[in-house]
Amino acid sequence: MCRKKRGRIQLVIVCLFLSGICLFSGCMPNKEKEEIQEQVTIDFTVCHDENLPKELKQLIEEKKEKPFKLSYQTKEYTYIATGYGQQTMGGYSIQVKALYELENVVVFRTTLKGPNPEEEKEGVSYPYIVVKIQNLDKTISFR
Repeated sequence: MCRKKRGRIQLVIVCLFLSGICLFSGCMPNKEKEEIQEQVTIDFTVCHDENLPKELKQLIEEKKEKPFKLSYQTKEYTYIATGYGQQTMGGYSIQVKALYELENVVVFRTTLKGPNPEEEKEGVSYPYIVVKIQNLDKTISFR
């Protein structure tokens, strides 16, 4: 009787192990798939307000109170913008962590850096960043 139970337990363990291998052998997180694809770094220019197309300035003005992610195309360029919404003080900066091209997509990754204590400014602010790249006719993925 004890041998039958032990045999069944071993069989269950083996089945669970094999099914786990089958389930995870074909699965791979998106991040790993992305790393397998060839990443091509893209040259970009950070744009100041005075260098933005009027329509893009207007879109940013309408959306700046809440976090936003948008892209805007002209014949030559694609503008990629990320905003972090209303902040309770000034002095924030935004760092471009990555901007690269994969087979079907352009990946844009930023991070919001808080102000240093000596840089803190009173009043609300609406930190955002706009970068300009050559028009690649690809979808933008914000990460």
